[in-house]
Amino acid sequence: MQVMVVDDDAVSRVALTDLMQKMGFTDVLEFEDGLAAWEYLEKKPLPILCCCDVRMPKMSGIQLLQKIRVDERVKSLNFVLVTSGQDRDTVQNAVMLGVSGYIVKPFNIDEAIAKINEVFDTEWKNISERPEVTAGRLSISMQKLANYYDAFNAQVEELINQNEFTSDVLKLPDIDGKIDAMKKGCLTLGLWHCSRQLEALKVHGSKHDRLESYLLAITATVNYQIRLLSLKLKG
Repeated sequence: MQVMVVDDDAVSRVALTDLMQKMGFTDVLEFEDGLAAWEYLEKKPLPILCCCDVRMPKMSGIQLLQKIRVDERVKSLNFVLVTSGQDRDTVQNAVMLGVSGYIVKPFNIDEAIAKINEVFDTEWKNISERPEVTAGRLSISMQKLANYYDAFNAQVEELINQNEFTSDVLKLPDIDGKIDAMKKGCLTLGLWHCSRQLEALKVHGSKHDRLESYLLAITATVNYQIRLLSLKLKG
């Protein structure tokens, strides 16, 4: 699954990226300021989480949160603010704007993970079904579900490869049909966030570069589910 970290300080950005990776999110999008993050959100698939510093040039964390919460396309983004201990007024403002949570830096890794998990405790049901729940709903074994994940990823990668050979996605045969089929696959596998993003892709246009970014985001999500499933199988 894709998550984004936004911080103008390179060391802090590395720390946030490391935090995300410790939580199992290997596809971490990094941005140096709020403006760069906003420009990404305007045309690319929505990550499941934005972890953002408060004080940055060009666009602050609060300004980015304001823009996100009034834009229908991206207002559902889980937004965790990274603050200093002196930013109490900022935190109060962020709460009024609808921040999902906040962590204080310099942060303790375990405490920060716990804070972010608090956000996911209520939001995860809107992002993705847990693999064991999917297996139960489909009445299949966990190993069979792993095979389904692999087969779905192969379909996504095939379309990515097709897309690489043309600069005009309209030349691909029945692109809307392929997106609809992929959306059904997402719903079957409990990938709710991916299904919504594919619907958004159809609404905003399946341009060549846009299509590839959405497909790569789906692959990242399936890989995350495979990781969760592997942990269940080992445990």
